[in-house]
Amino acid sequence: MFLLKLLLIFSFFSTAGNSNELWKRTDTKEHISFLFPNTVQSLIQESNGIVSHIYQTKDLTCVFGVVCSDFSNSPLKITDETTPLIYEQMRQASVGMESAILKDEKTVPYDNMLIKEIEYSIIKDNYEMTYFKRFIFRDNMVYQISIGGRSRHREYILKGREIFFNSIQFK
Repeated sequence: MFLLKLLLIFSFFSTAGNSNELWKRTDTKEHISFLFPNTVQSLIQESNGIVSHIYQTKDLTCVFGVVCSDFSNSPLKITDETTPLIYEQMRQASVGMESAILKDEKTVPYDNMLIKEIEYSIIKDNYEMTYFKRFIFRDNMVYQISIGGRSRHREYILKGREIFFNSIQFK
């Protein structure tokens, strides 16, 4: 346990502050790039004609994820009318677990895109976990950007969130 705490402290200080030089940029064919603290793992899933490319990694305390869902071939098109419905379904899928508690929900101001952000917690393996997730609606794509970890590491999660969320770029 002592060694785990020592590693956590070292990891925290090595990525604390404004230093993101240890993070690696991932450029995707889905027109988004972002920084991850470790090597990216990727996979592809398809559901109801919607192809999703999933990028994920983790460090000692946090999990990071980017899901890029292409609605181009879906019968459900992304429009001003359908975006709130799609967002509500995705938000509900995130916080629909019995132990989930929605702590915050907001719209992030941005030109030409709708960006919604939620903070929620769940109980997983007898630990309270905190997650931050952004839903970005751009053209025919929906991007879900998330970071989370044990709630007791909230300060570390928030520092990682700042680096991660601020690293998002569209091509």
